[in-house]
Amino acid sequence: MRRFLSLALPLTLLACNGPSEPPGAVPTPAPVPVTDTATPPRPLPLARFGDWAVGCDNGGTCQTGSLMPEDGDAPALTLSIERGPGPDAPVAIRLRSQATIALPLTAQVDGEAVARGGTARNEAIELTGAPAMALATRLATGRTLTLLDANGATVTTMPLKGASAALRWIDDRQGRAGTTGALVAKGSRPDTRPAPALPVVRAAAISGEAALLDPLLVTRMRKEAGCDEDDLPEATTQTLDGPRTLAIVPCAQGAYNLLSALFVVERGTAVPAQFDQPVAGDPADDLVYNATFEDGILDTFAKGRGLGDCGVVQRYAWDGTRFRLIELREMAECRGNPDFIRTWSARVIR
Repeated sequence: MRRFLSLALPLTLLACNGPSEPPGAVPTPAPVPVTDTATPPRPLPLARFGDWAVGCDNGGTCQTGSLMPEDGDAPALTLSIERGPGPDAPVAIRLRSQATIALPLTAQVDGEAVARGGTARNEAIELTGAPAMALATRLATGRTLTLLDANGATVTTMPLKGASAALRWIDDRQGRAGTTGALVAKGSRPDTRPAPALPVVRAAAISGEAALLDPLLVTRMRKEAGCDEDDLPEATTQTLDGPRTLAIVPCAQGAYNLLSALFVVERGTAVPAQFDQPVAGDPADDLVYNATFEDGILDTFAKGRGLGDCGVVQRYAWDGTRFRLIELREMAECRGNPDFIRTWSARVIR
């Protein structure tokens, strides 16, 4: 039986002509076509301060999220604060709860009302604009956050242990420490650091029809991948480019993870799919967790436990030769916050 690893843990170029140049003016350079940068993935590490997890991606977007206290009752919701790169970038706050909450919310820090609002979006409550900035700034100096619903009833009271350190860490990573744009480490210098450029991955055009798999070929693929002999779901196929087919071969199954081997099949021959970044779990296995494939993009989710509040989410683009990592989100702490933090991002072009 295979051992399961425990996880504790588009730019469109406009082809139109601008205004004609005045006589004697220096001609405007033509836009440079966007090409694949062939950048190796280098996900950034997560950090934790008290009851807050925090991290950034290579594009300069940072996020911190509240965690359930290690002792005591879990709060009624979790809170995440995200800020993008670039001068004076705005703040977005997301609140996630299993219960329906009457909006707008009122946020109090140490008993003082700081912000009011909230919009239901994508299974979360989002607070943006000036209220989000005001609340994020005040969290850095507070001890307790209290949220009230539209009827004035208390939704949750959340200790802020570690929030200030996490937000200060974001200021530092985004180059805002000592500037007017910092959330915590404010200073007099202007907030002028530009946003880093994202690496570019060119995804292959997906065409043709997926081939049918010979049962003997499936048997050979399972043997090559070292799959379990227990009852497993049937292998499935998806179209790649031209005559090639992607075979997703279930290989091992746990309580909340289905691990599959991926093969590229062409004219009856199957070879293991290649990746530019090891998949989550045990990299020696080369198995993907809970995989789906659509329009050239492979999505995987290695759950650390059944609640889905920790683990690793990876997205890969098929470039015609191998799968290239275009997004990585992680949550190393199994402490109630399902809003995973992005640690790597790439821009996909076709």
